[in-house]
Amino acid sequence: LEEVKSFIPNSKNINVIDATFGSGGYSSSIIKEFKVKQLIAIDRDPISEIFAKELKNKYINFKLINDKFSNIDRIIKEVNSGDKKYDVIIFDLGVSSNQLDNANRGFSFQKDGPLDMNMGTSSTKAYEVVNLYEEKKLADIIFKLGEEKFSRRIAKNIVINRKSKLINSTSELAKIVSDSIPFNKVKNIRIHPATRTFQALRIYVNDEINELKTSLKKTINILNKDGLLIIVSFQSLEDRIVKDFFNHHSGKR
Repeated sequence: LEEVKSFIPNSKNINVIDATFGSGGYSSSIIKEFKVKQLIAIDRDPISEIFAKELKNKYINFKLINDKFSNIDRIIKEVNSGDKKYDVIIFDLGVSSNQLDNANRGFSFQKDGPLDMNMGTSSTKAYEVVNLYEEKKLADIIFKLGEEKFSRRIAKNIVINRKSKLINSTSELAKIVSDSIPFNKVKNIRIHPATRTFQALRIYVNDEINELKTSLKKTINILNKDGLLIIVSFQSLEDRIVKDFFNHHSGKR
């Protein structure tokens, strides 16, 4: 948060889009500390409405829209009844803490819960992917979206296990994944063995890569000429997409 705020100008009035509202940490801090004319927050997760209540009651220049950020252009047009340019657009990518902390959402392998992983507005759940997809497709998802080199072994073991009993919970899946990785390799992994597989399933269920690519393109026409697009990314897939976009559109390439 502090690093993001260090880029935001405090000498002029600004219009801001917080494209990943989450529990409101960015929006709350920015609207309190900067000269904000309008702050539009976007989040696809219905739970974000709960975290936005206090800001809605306190600031007339704040508005939360419950929608996917890939619809950022349509959202801005509807909110302003026409085209409007913004000085700062912020994306904090990936899963939010309130999603991870709630075991019933099925995002975390550290808490037992149903295999869900739906951030909101998705028609697919992780349960369907794990229990219904053929082995090759499962392996491809885990390899491409999780960059997991043991993806084929993991997919094979998932299919073997689900034949005798459907995989219902995050702890069941995490154990299958962990057991699929060779013992001599587990010792050298700094993260939990199931991290990459869970990441892959979450990204697939919520179509996060296409969401990101679509929304990035749309920010070009929403930003002011000297506007700032500030993005926090947590894994290499997102990071490559963002850096490539920046290189092409900031005049670097």
